[in-house]
Formats: sequence, C-alpha cells, structure tokens
Amino acid sequence: MIDQKLTHWKKLHNPDYLGSYAFDPEEEKIATVQSVGLEMVVGPDGKKEECIVARFREPDIKPMILNATNCKIISKMYGTPHIEKWTGRRVQIFVEQVRAFGELVDALRIRPKEPQVALPELTPGHEKWPGAVASLRDGKIDLAGIRKHFKVSDATAALLTKAAHDAQA
Repeated sequence: MIDQKLTHWKKLHNPDYLGSYAFDPEEEKIATVQSVGLEMVVGPDGKKEECIVARFREPDIKPMILNATNCKIISKMYGTPHIEKWTGRRVQIFVEQVRAFGELVDALRIRPKEPQVALPELTPGHEKWPGAVASLRDGKIDLAGIRKHFKVSDATAALLTKAAHDAQA
C-alpha cells in the first residue's frame, strides 16, 4: 500500500505562525533568519500576547514564535545573545515531543548546531556564471567570496579567473 500525503487539520486554518502541523513525520526545515523581534500575537482564543518572533528569508516558511529554549539554543550556537546578530544565520527546525501542561505535546525546536547546506556548483553553464565573471572583473568580489555561495572546483576557478581577465581586455 502506498502512503498518501496526509493533511493536518490546522493547515486548513492557515495559521499565521509556523507550527508542528507544517512538518511531515521526521521532516526538518532549514531557514535563514531575516529578523527577530517582539510582535503582538493573537492566539486562537483571541488573547493578545507579546512574543519573540523570528521571520525567515524563505517565503515558504512562516514566522516562528521563539520560546526561551529556542532563543538560548540560537544564542549558544552563534555565540551571541544579540538578536540583530542572528540575521542571515541558518537554523534547523524540527518537531519534538515535550511534556507540558501535564501531557506530551509537539513543540518546535532548533537543532543546537549550524545546519550544513550543500552549495550549488558554479560552472560555465550556470545562470549565475556571467554575474560571477562581471563581479570578479569589477573587483566587487574575489574567488573566496564566490566560494561562500558556490562550490567551485580548481579547474572552474581557473576558467572563471580567465573569463574575468579576458572581459577586462
């Protein structure tokens, strides 16, 4: 029998914030922090509460209300308690069962290590190649900077450097 993709009932309510309902079993999401700050949150019961909210660069990942546990993990992981320094940092979010209010409930948690994300490989056929050549030519970036965003073999680095040099001539 083939497993069907199942729909959590909370997905039908289109909540404003990320919750365990948004994860398939064993799924984890990697998100890049866009901002963290205090926001007024309205709960399902209509009660308003000021919460710490993380917003992410990925458009398909809703904002996440951060509890003290997750804030401490991010703070320790990146070596700073200052939320402004969390911008641009990646977090790996997963669901864990925790004991709360006398029962086991699903809670969102942040993995306590920086997620490793495979970089795309830059090749002459890649859509970003012309931009990389132009940026290298114009001195806007060097090879080390390009390697922060792309996997670049030594052979490709030589081609990239040559293309940037030829474009200057």
